[in-house]
Amino acid sequence: MPLGFHLNAALNIGISPKEVVEAIVQTTAYAGFPRALNAISVAKRVFAERGVSAVEAEAA
Repeated sequence: MPLGFHLNAALNIGISPKEVVEAIVQTTAYAGFPRALNAISVAKRVFAERGVSAVEAEAA
């Protein structure tokens, strides 16, 4: 399944954008840096589509 689908599902059930980013960062050691960067790119796109930001969520 595409990552974007799962990120949308996570946000739908109440996981914060900050938690999504933290989970992606934690996978860097296992999946590798290039894949983590790709995942961050997908997360940024999903956040933009939904009008949310991990940075704003952290400040709130």
